[in-house]
Amino acid sequence: MKRYPARMIDRLALLLWDVAWHLGLPLVLLYLWHRGRKEPLYRQHMAERFGGGAAVPAGAIWIHGVSLGEMRAARPLIDALLDRGEQVLVTNITAAGRAETLKLFADAIERGQLHVRWCPAEYAWAIRRFLAKHKPRFGMIMEIELWPRLIATCHAKGLPLVQAQAQYPDKSFSRDTKGLQVRAHVVRAFDLIMAKSERHAERFRQLGAQKVQVMGELRFEQPIPPAHLEAAKTLRAQIAPERPVFCLASTAPDEDALLIPVVRKLLDTAAQAGKPRPFIVYVPRHPKDFAATRERLKAAGLNMLQRSTDLDETLSLKAPLADNLGGLFGDSLGEINFYFALSDRVFIGDSFNGEGSHNIIEPLSLGKPVVVGPSIWGIEYPALEALESGVLVKLETPDQLFEHWSRERGATTTQIRDFLAQHGGATQKALHHLTNAGLM
Repeated sequence: MKRYPARMIDRLALLLWDVAWHLGLPLVLLYLWHRGRKEPLYRQHMAERFGGGAAVPAGAIWIHGVSLGEMRAARPLIDALLDRGEQVLVTNITAAGRAETLKLFADAIERGQLHVRWCPAEYAWAIRRFLAKHKPRFGMIMEIELWPRLIATCHAKGLPLVQAQAQYPDKSFSRDTKGLQVRAHVVRAFDLIMAKSERHAERFRQLGAQKVQVMGELRFEQPIPPAHLEAAKTLRAQIAPERPVFCLASTAPDEDALLIPVVRKLLDTAAQAGKPRPFIVYVPRHPKDFAATRERLKAAGLNMLQRSTDLDETLSLKAPLADNLGGLFGDSLGEINFYFALSDRVFIGDSFNGEGSHNIIEPLSLGKPVVVGPSIWGIEYPALEALESGVLVKLETPDQLFEHWSRERGATTTQIRDFLAQHGGATQKALHHLTNAGLM
């Protein structure tokens, strides 16, 4: 492992980063307070943001997953660590991430084996306080998070750091290999990087990382709640069997103006042709966008069930399904497998707005043909492999989405099953690499 920060420019950049964070402290507090108006968790356990909070047993394995997606992905690995009897400390940054952690690992939390804290903010004194209080054995950062002060402080304190199912998307790699390469040098502080694919592993090696292995993608091993599958089966039986069910998931608010016309056109075209009316499942990515997106759907004349008001806690309808309903609005968290299982075909959002798209593995694991927009840099693995195998379709415009769903049936179940069989085993590979590195 190389020293970080090693170059004078890296030290200067880190100093400027520290100054910016300290000057911005009032803005950090204001941001947390403001977000807490809609998501109260942001206002809770505030001391943990600065290294406070009750200490956990020394020697725990510290796993940092920023948000909901990272925590869902990390579940198979965390479950394996818990099965080995390890103490685990999980940190998050977002309220959605913490809520998901509390839900997924409720039993382990109850028995005192897993502990949840906010990740300390980018202040050296807060991070040192966090490390001194909790004394983790090593830290493991999920995905692509590169917080320079956090990493530099852990490095200075001699705490081994691992990046798990790491990825370096082409967009970021191209940017970071130009100029002074300040961000690129941060990866040299990791004692071990476990990349999603050889393509990503090679990029880390090119940036100077010394211990790089390939572990694959944990999302291929995510458990699917049986209750979600059963609820979807029950609701699907109440929808006319000839009606196709299309799901638009993980959508961003700036995509609504692109996607809602596609939905409207699907419904209108079917009505004009005398064909069965599609049933639309529309699931925004973030809770803060639920209300605004719901209003946009209403304004477009879409009469939809609402998860929060029309379904009970078991995902069952509170009243019989009305004939005039155009679909279901998914204003909930942690129930995405229910929405996917209910659907025949799936579109994954944040892909028509340049944001890199989101998880395609969950719908594929349920055998659903998947479509994305042109921006897939955030899911480069396994999107490129999925495109090559024909189980994923990438479209350039919303008009193409309408045409595709109107004419094409998408990948077959056999194609999807074969693709899934070629990928997997990430948990055992990760445990193997951690053991070989002397961390376990």
